[in-house]
Amino acid sequence: MTSLFTVVKTIVAVAILGCIAAVAFIYSGLYDVSATTPDNAVVAWAVHAISEASVAARLGVNTVPAGLDKPETIRAGGRLFVENCAVCHGAPELAPTPIAQGLNPSPPNLFAATRKPDEKENFQFIKYGVKMTAMPGFGRSLGDDQIWQTVAFLHKLPGMSKSDYANSTAAMVPTTN
Repeated sequence: MTSLFTVVKTIVAVAILGCIAAVAFIYSGLYDVSATTPDNAVVAWAVHAISEASVAARLGVNTVPAGLDKPETIRAGGRLFVENCAVCHGAPELAPTPIAQGLNPSPPNLFAATRKPDEKENFQFIKYGVKMTAMPGFGRSLGDDQIWQTVAFLHKLPGMSKSDYANSTAAMVPTTN
């Protein structure tokens, strides 16, 4: 019985010391939270793993609507992309904007030919955003229909050329007479 008591005391003491060390580290200012400083590899891995697991756990509530392949839906999504997303995610063959250059982690390249968009995942990212990535949640400013339109456009982005992008979004730019 004495050895069990000793084990419990040791576990409690280690837990208390661990908490004290964590609080001391948090308030020490040692960890650099500057956006221009890359994250420590362990922190980057942990945040990414938490994000992946969190999003995956919530995908079941997202039901992909019919009609995402309709040209008018994709065009509407293109307009929303230009208005809300291009400043960070850019466009094919264009240099990142100053805003995108200052983000850490960098926004994903949505135009990479090897990218395999997942509609439910993209809906989740757009509607709710992703903490600690600068990806805002648009669920308070866009309706679900608009978010699904953006998802439809995102599905067409992998491998899109500069001219295809310009053609897909040309109608979104006001013309003057």
